[in-house]
Amino acid sequence: MKTMKTTLFGFCLLTGLLVFQVTGIQGQDGTQYNELENRSKVRFNGLGRTYLGQTRIGGPFLQDSQLDGMTIPGDSVTPRSLTDGEFLLDLQVNATPNDKTEVQAILRLRNEFGGFFGAGMLVEVRELWARGIIANAVEYRVGDMDVAMTPYTFYNFDEEGMINEAAAFGPQREVIYYEQFYGDGNTRRVQGGKFDFGLNFTRGLKSADFSAFLARVRGTDFFTVPTRFTSGGQAKFSTVTFNDSLGLKADFGFNLVHTFDDLKSGDANTGIRNTVFSGNWDVTIMDRGNLALHALGETGRSSLESLNDSISFFKTDDTFLDFGAKAIFKKQKIALTASFVDVGPDFFSIGAQSRRVDYTAQKSYYDRIGNNDVRRQAGLFDLTRDRALYTYQLSDRLMNYDPRFSNTMPYGTATPNRRGAKIGVEYGLPTDKIEGRLDAALMSEIRGQGTFELKNFTLVRAAANVNIHHYLDWERHLRFTLGYQYENTTRDGNEVQAVDLTSNLVELGLEVEVFRSFELLVGAKLLSAEGTDYVPRIGEFNIVEDFPSLYTA
Repeated sequence: MKTMKTTLFGFCLLTGLLVFQVTGIQGQDGTQYNELENRSKVRFNGLGRTYLGQTRIGGPFLQDSQLDGMTIPGDSVTPRSLTDGEFLLDLQVNATPNDKTEVQAILRLRNEFGGFFGAGMLVEVRELWARGIIANAVEYRVGDMDVAMTPYTFYNFDEEGMINEAAAFGPQREVIYYEQFYGDGNTRRVQGGKFDFGLNFTRGLKSADFSAFLARVRGTDFFTVPTRFTSGGQAKFSTVTFNDSLGLKADFGFNLVHTFDDLKSGDANTGIRNTVFSGNWDVTIMDRGNLALHALGETGRSSLESLNDSISFFKTDDTFLDFGAKAIFKKQKIALTASFVDVGPDFFSIGAQSRRVDYTAQKSYYDRIGNNDVRRQAGLFDLTRDRALYTYQLSDRLMNYDPRFSNTMPYGTATPNRRGAKIGVEYGLPTDKIEGRLDAALMSEIRGQGTFELKNFTLVRAAANVNIHHYLDWERHLRFTLGYQYENTTRDGNEVQAVDLTSNLVELGLEVEVFRSFELLVGAKLLSAEGTDYVPRIGEFNIVEDFPSLYTA
């Protein structure tokens, strides 16, 4: 059987500019609100963006004469190229009515290129929040907010298809992150309220910080879909140094996240409860001279329950353990980490396992191709550029994933049904001649899926940044970047049970400062995948419903 492949080619023109501002610079996330009394009461900021792109589709290495005027052989429907774009303006209004209160709103005006007399015009409120300080002790925020806790409780894990991405892909990645509210520290954007306060001590404990939040993540349809809320809190403690000669001290915390449906909203009578609690620690065993040793980790439990008229008809729970150590050699600029991970098959954390990439979403470019209107499989092109595939919403079940990009931990560190070891090595600083990192994971399933045989996973990721201008003693910037990922999935057994899938992802980048403040950026990505695997179809309560067919890469 002849297999046809399609290749997407695209380019885009992306320009970002500060439209205007009054009385100082204010970030889009509004994180700066110190010395409010020295600023004006109302400030304006603007962010504008023009985006123009053209995308082509065709068979790899085929000349136009071989296509006979068609996109792919035998296809007389799919257009050869698409052109799209938009003009966008975000107007930020920031007000400080007094020295303890700040309010911010962002109004968006967006116009699609090709819209007929404003038919593609969109006006909306993109962001709205207020925050302040109560009694000079408690900080609060209501409205839109960014929340991140630990990788097992509430965390927005990085997307696949990216290890050490070249700077040339940066502008398109920044658009995706800005549109989906992906902030630093793997935060999640939610809407609700939160508060934070801290205490300082003189003996034993050095400080204690507390935070809590409540957010609505889904509204009701007033019939069968109830309103969904998520809530959580953290208590983080730091001790004093118990032994000055060794530098013995500890940081530890307790975390709780509870997601629930309000069965009193609308006519809904069925909903879920998902609770995750954990304890995490980072104990400095020794920090003396050139060497620092840390013991770190996190452990906890999750529970998932489904209710019908407040009566539980399904309930499951499971645990996880992540325990490791870290050694830092300061003079050599080397950090070594090693950890053991055991995440139970039924461990479920809505706030940590919800993925950024939704493969069921409709793609912006060539979602369906061919005379038979076949849905095209997402590739590196889509993950790099198409923000329609990305989401910040929380999912109440394990989402679909593509084993070519990520099979070992498709749901991040909190991926369930995994047991094994992870190691890592870091070298250098961003200002050094070479900065690099190497990570490896040897994992296996705890419980087989569709068979008693277990899958084994091998994952190796490497990244390096080479500042060539340091070797040449050149005043201008010249950097080479490299990213590499190797992943292998195997399972023993008979012809039906056995799987063997191998993938390699390579990223190359070059940054050359041609003139002062003018750089040439070049980037490339290559993904190769070969083999077979069985990808489960996940239903309610994360139960494996079926294996649709043998996945062949």
